[in-house]
Amino acid sequence: MRYADRAGYPRGGSSVNAGVVPFLPAQRTSITKIGRQAQIFASSPAAGVLNRLPLGVAVCNDTRQIIYSNEKFRELASLDCPNKDVLGQRLGEALSCLGANIEIGGCGTSETCRSCGVARSMGKLLAGADTVQGECSLARHGGKRLETLDFRLWAWGLPYNGEMFHAIILTDTRAEKRLSLIERIFYHDILNIVSGMQGICEIMREEEEGARNAELDLLLFATERINDLIVSQRDFTQAEHGDYEVTVSKLGTLSLLNDIVAFMRRETSARGKTLVVAKDSSDAFFATDRKLLARILVNMQKNALEASGPGDTITAGCDLDDGHVRFWVHNPGVVPEEARAQIFRRAFSTKGTGRGLGTYGMKLFAEKYLGGEVGFASDDDAGTTFFVRLPLEI
Repeated sequence: MRYADRAGYPRGGSSVNAGVVPFLPAQRTSITKIGRQAQIFASSPAAGVLNRLPLGVAVCNDTRQIIYSNEKFRELASLDCPNKDVLGQRLGEALSCLGANIEIGGCGTSETCRSCGVARSMGKLLAGADTVQGECSLARHGGKRLETLDFRLWAWGLPYNGEMFHAIILTDTRAEKRLSLIERIFYHDILNIVSGMQGICEIMREEEEGARNAELDLLLFATERINDLIVSQRDFTQAEHGDYEVTVSKLGTLSLLNDIVAFMRRETSARGKTLVVAKDSSDAFFATDRKLLARILVNMQKNALEASGPGDTITAGCDLDDGHVRFWVHNPGVVPEEARAQIFRRAFSTKGTGRGLGTYGMKLFAEKYLGGEVGFASDDDAGTTFFVRLPLEI
């Protein structure tokens, strides 16, 4: 039996199994009233606008039953049918959620529904919230197999013709979720492989009994760099998704700066150039995420090296500024005028295609996770200085 056929259940929830306390009210609006509400809304200007949106949209009445849906919603529900075929159903019922069949009251009335993003969002709207955002993952039968439907939703109250309706926009996030899962599996597996390679190199070095083996040292260095690159990319991905977890530790400014400069002197881009630490740099302790800050400083120095020519000197320094610590990197080059407004935009680069994550990553890490700011100054006389300014304590 389809839920649309049961739309005439008596108000007050008398159709619910005895002893069951529904999460949301089980009562439904009559088929006659549903039809009237659908006609009223279909004639409104909003219906024409919502039908053209590239996202799934459903409009529900005060008993959470659909009185309007656009084509994209029916595509998301895998329903090749006109709007009238979903009238009177609730969202979980139209989307074929397996949990919608647990109780006779339907979608939103079972204990399982208490953790459902749709039911929780509808509950907030019925309680008087103006706008609600949420996520939902539901299991359903897609054809002959079980599948999961993941989506993000936005819902808000929509008064019209003296009645209160609720508009719900759904965005299919299945591709996004699959990509995230693949990324996590990839980073986990590839880091395990590289870790194993490092372990083998260490064992081989111990078996050399103190003898110097340049080829083995080079192999170990290469595996360490591969590991660093993979970890950096993983952290970048997590940061963009908002999933990075900050780890705060006490650091010394000069100690960190000297370590980064020593590391960057081994870069290919540093050949024929001089990379130094400013003599008047401040030495102080502060608290931040060392891994994120190290990545910012590496990117700053890497950009400075790539923007410089043979014989140039790149200077890195740090100073204290009104309760903040400021790291900076100077090179004699100049950022083109037309590039300055876009320098921190994702995938923008003056060095060609496939670049542009370095400066974007610096700003992302510093401002979203470390509570600081990133900026630069560039002119023909003074050259270019990039800086990151961070609080002494996060």
